[in-house]
Formats: sequence, structure tokens, C-alpha cells
Amino acid sequence: MDVWLGLFVLLAAAMAEEPEATFSRIADIRALPMVEAAEAKPVRVRGVVTLVEGDQMPKNSMVVQDDTAGIWVTIKPPFDAAVLSLGDHLEIDGVTDRGGFAPTVLASDIRRIGTKPLPVAQPVDDERFFTGSDTCRRVEATGIVQGFRDEEGYRRLIIARAGRRFIATMPQKLIEASPDELVDATVRVTGVTTSRFNTRGEFLSPRLSLHASEDLLITNPPPSEPFTAPKVSLDSIAQFHPEPLGGHRIRTEGTVTFSLPGEYFYLQEGAVGVRVQTQSQEPLAPGDRVEVAGFLERGRNMAGVIEAVVRRIESGPQPTPVDISPDRIIEIIQRAQRSGLLAKPGNYDGCLIRFPARLVDIEQTRNGGMLTLSSAGQANLTAAIFGDQFTELRQVEPGSDLEVTGIMQVDLADSESEPSRWRNPDIDRLGLLLRSAADVVVVQKPSWWTPPRLALALAAVGAILAGSLAWVWSLRRELAAQAARVAQEVRTRREAAVEFQATLRERNRLAANLHDTLLQTLAGIRFQLDACRVVSRQEGEDPSEHFAVARKMVDHAAQDLRGSVWALRTMPMPGQSFSESIAAVIKQFAKTHDAVIDLRIVGTPVEVPNFVAGNLLLVAQEAIHNAVQHGAPEKVDVTVAFDATAGTVEITISDDGEGFEPGTQVGPAQGHFGIQGMRERIERLGGEFDVESRSGRGTTVRAKVEKRAYDTQLETVP
Repeated sequence: MDVWLGLFVLLAAAMAEEPEATFSRIADIRALPMVEAAEAKPVRVRGVVTLVEGDQMPKNSMVVQDDTAGIWVTIKPPFDAAVLSLGDHLEIDGVTDRGGFAPTVLASDIRRIGTKPLPVAQPVDDERFFTGSDTCRRVEATGIVQGFRDEEGYRRLIIARAGRRFIATMPQKLIEASPDELVDATVRVTGVTTSRFNTRGEFLSPRLSLHASEDLLITNPPPSEPFTAPKVSLDSIAQFHPEPLGGHRIRTEGTVTFSLPGEYFYLQEGAVGVRVQTQSQEPLAPGDRVEVAGFLERGRNMAGVIEAVVRRIESGPQPTPVDISPDRIIEIIQRAQRSGLLAKPGNYDGCLIRFPARLVDIEQTRNGGMLTLSSAGQANLTAAIFGDQFTELRQVEPGSDLEVTGIMQVDLADSESEPSRWRNPDIDRLGLLLRSAADVVVVQKPSWWTPPRLALALAAVGAILAGSLAWVWSLRRELAAQAARVAQEVRTRREAAVEFQATLRERNRLAANLHDTLLQTLAGIRFQLDACRVVSRQEGEDPSEHFAVARKMVDHAAQDLRGSVWALRTMPMPGQSFSESIAAVIKQFAKTHDAVIDLRIVGTPVEVPNFVAGNLLLVAQEAIHNAVQHGAPEKVDVTVAFDATAGTVEITISDDGEGFEPGTQVGPAQGHFGIQGMRERIERLGGEFDVESRSGRGTTVRAKVEKRAYDTQLETVP
């Protein structure tokens, strides 16, 4: 019963939970906040295709519109948008998406219901059109064609409407009117709006996509031929006129100061200069007097002319630059700004000027180069030069005094960013356009001791001084450490020499005492035993067997004692070299032991100081003794290696005896000091000592000592 009750409760809860609503009206999708649009909410909409792939659209995308609004649709594979056509009536399943500018639909399933006429285009609402609110809708707009660009089979018309511009794009093959019939004509265009936006999703400008010839209609032809348009003087092209020009062409004239064919050129008249943008490839030279017909443009808070056509009136000499400094230009503009009147004789924007300056910095840019200049006063400005002309200026050193000629560019602050400022806009920055490398004349090169070089030299001197101090300190520290090491080494070798001399004297004294006392006593004992034998024979007794044994014992004791005396007096052997001395040690061992002891000399023998030789002989004697006494070897190899270049003597004693496992040998704790004594002797000489052994594989003892220059002085230690 409880189980059925639980299932009933779960079923009731599931039935009570309402499924997420599916959006069916495009206007509702577009009304979603961008955060919610990114949550992939379910969509099922019906609409007519108004723009599709191949018709100015990216791959697998389209625009559909229902009775409420239009929206951008991205199509997931494997469906191919290329099979769709304008006017297709579709049912689309998918989800919402954040999109790049406005909410979009990601389509997962598309069903073609049939075809329908395209939605009726609505008159454009300028506020919604120029802010992007009506994107993806079919609209109708009128305006004046100010220019065009032909790209990849499409013609992009630049249309002015209500003082603002937008782009209308249409296949070239569908345009029946010639460019001369279009430019400056009033047209009515019908199409689907899209938006140009940046990577932050911010609207920049509207676009209109046209797809049929009837979408472009000329309502009023150009009012006149280009060069019969109303003429205004260059210094009044954007000044007060009783009647507005209405966005149509204007005509003006002036003298060319600089030209970049196909892009722009500068005209000048007195203290007024104007930038003219054109597609004309006609080469113009500075000094040419020309007439232009184009459309007014107010970028940089300065008037200019765009989409202009040009014709030369006459050629003349190159214009003479106006000698005026940037500081003076700033003063003129600021005075006019404070008074609210015109700058007199002008603000010199777009004019060819000449002034003295100092080069602060020079750097290469993507399109040429940039010079940072300081004028005679306090004004700093940048001068741009394009193309290969910069190559000739790269060698000019910062700090050089120059005479600079170029086109002045005055950028004014954008008053729209500060609506509370009703007065004329202030100067934002000054710039200069250099026409060629010849516009920069080096008047005087900088002193070689420029601040950067002086700073570099001081830094180098400081670095050398610091390095020298550090080197001296390090050298003194190293010398002190080396002196301490030498002193310690001399001390230990002196101690070794002193110990050896003391040991030698003591051994000689003991040898003499043993010879004079114990050995003579044993000889007396032998004599007495011989006398006893004679006496015993006289009495008729024969103890010869007992006496023979006693005599043998005494002989053996005497032989051992002679060996001990020899051993005590062996190191070093007067009048013998180290090689001869160790050979004598080996010969003595060979007399009393069964092991074969071989000696091998490597290298050219060198003279070894007595205390060094004596310590090495003691080590060798101890090592051979340990081998024959504890290892029961069949053979012992002794190698003495001399290295005259390095001044070293190395002795190696190897046997094939029983050996031992390292760490298991007896040592000082058990009363055996052999290995420790050998190691201490060699370490006091500053040498190297090593013992290698394996159980059943014998033992190898190595000792290596280096001669020192002061060893001869230690030989005389008292």
C-alpha cells in the first residue's frame, strides 16, 4: 500500500510540474534579456525567409520574419541553407542564443511548409534604424547616394539620410543605373536590415541588404553635373548657409599641398586647409590648382570633403609653407575658443607649415614611421611619415635640432562626450603629416654626450666599479681561504713529519736497546745451554735431546727478534730510494711468509721526502702484514705509480685472500687500529686513502700523496 502511495505522489508531482514554455513569436525572443537568451530556451517559430546564404549572408545562416519581427537564424549541420530560397515559409525548432549583437536562434530542425510573399517593407524609423533596434526587418528608406564601392560582385552604396550615413548592398548585376546616374541622386531602397557591431556587442552602424532590381528606385536624379553643383569657398564649406545643402554635392577649389592618388589629398587656401577623400587615380602635384565636387564630411570636428571627383585648373609652383610654430597655432585657437569667434587668420588645420623642432624620439610603425617632436616652445606633437620614406629618416638621432615641414592636423575634443560644454571644443592633440623625408632637415646633430649615453656611461662605470669591488672582495676571500687551506695542510704535514721523526728516533732507540740487551741475553742463554751439555756429558748423562729442543726455540726467538729489529729500523732506509726501500720491505716479508709478493713500478721514479716515504712505507708494511696475517692469500701485488707532472706517488696493495664485507671488519672498538692508522697517516699528508674488499675476493688498499714545494723545509724539522 505504501509503495502505491509513493508512486501516486511522484506521478502527481510530475503532472503538476509545468514544462518550460516554447517561444513561438519572434518578437518575444528578441525581447529576451541577453542573459536569458544565452540560456538556450526552446523555440518553435514559423516565418518567411527574407535573407539567406549566398545572398550577402555567411554560410549556414539566414534571416526569417514573422508578423511580429525578424531574427537571425544559424543552421546546424547536416541541414544545408543553400537549398533555401527567399520566400520559403518554414517551421523552425531550436533554442535561443546570445548572438553577436541581438538574440538569435540556433536551429536544430527545419521544415518547409510552402512559400509566401515577402513581408511588406515598413518605412524606416530613423531612431530605431540608426541604433540597431530594427535589425533583421524589411524596411524602406530614402536618401542621397554619395558614393559606392564594388567588391566581389556586389555594389555597396553609401547613402546619406538625415545627416547620417548607412551602407546598402546589392548584386551588381541587378543594378540598371550607371554610377553617374546614382551618385548625388535621391533613391528609395528596400531591403533587410543587419547591423555592424564590435566584439563587445556594441552597435556601430546599420546595413541594408537588397536582393532585387526593384529594391533600388531613383526618385530624383542628381540635381546637376558634378562641376555645376553650388560652389562655396574653401574656407566656408561648412559655415552658415541660409538654406541647407540637403546632403547633395558641393563644389570648391584650392591649391594641392599633398596627394595620395586613389585615397586623399589636401587643399589649402590661405590659413585654411581641407582634406579631400577621393577614388580618383589622377596624379596631383603640390602646387596644382584644382576644382573638386564632393560631399561634406565633419569628422574630427573639422569639415572635409568625401567621395569627390576632381579636375585640374592649372599647374603652379609648389606652395610655400607658412612659418609658424605649433605653440603659436595653439595660442590662436585658444584665443578664439575663449572669445567664441573665428580663429584669425585660421586654425591652420590641413595647412602646410614649417617650424624648428627637436627630435625627441623616432620609431617604426606598421605603415611607416612616427617622430615625436618638441617645438621651440612647450608643445609636443607627433609627425607621421608613410611608406619607404621613413627609411631615410631612421638614422636621425634623437636630440637633433630640425627644421620640419608638413601638413598640420589639429584634433579637437569631441564635444558630444561633454554635453555640458556649450563652447567651442578644445584642442585634443596636434599632429603633423610629413610628405617625404625631405620635409625633415637636420640643422644640428646632438652632442655625443646625450643624456641616455651619459646615463649609460655612468651605469657602465658603476657596473665596472661594483664588479671590481666584488672581484677584489671575492679574491681576498679566496686568498684567505686558500691561505687557510695551505696553512692547515702545512700544519698537518708538519705534524706528520714531526711524528715520523719522533717515531724514527724511538724505533732506532728501541732497536739498539733490543740488540744490546735482549738479543745478547738470548745469546748468553744459548751459551749456557751449550755449557750444560758439555758438563752433562762429563757426568755420564745425555740430555742432548732436550737441549736440542731448547736451542731450536732460542734460535727461533732470535730470528723473530732480528726481524722485529729490522722492521723497526727499516723506514726509511739510509742511502736507498723509495723504490728500493719498499722492495726491501717486500723481500723481508717474503722470507717469513709463504705468499708470493710481487712489486711493480709504474712511471719514472721521483725523489720522495723521507717523512713522506716513511709514512708510505709504514702504510705499505701494515697493508702487507694485514694481508698475509689475516687474508691467507696466495699472491700479493704491490704497485708503486709515479707521476712526475702531477708530483704524486700512489701505492696499491692487492691480494687474492679471503677479504671481508665492508662494515664487518674489526676496528678500534676491538683493539685493532691498522686501517684507521693507515688512513690517518695519509690524511695528515693531505693525500687520498681508500680500501676496497669483498668476501672471498681479496682486498685492495690504495694510498696517494702529492709532493709539496715546502716538503724540503719540513725535512729539517727538529
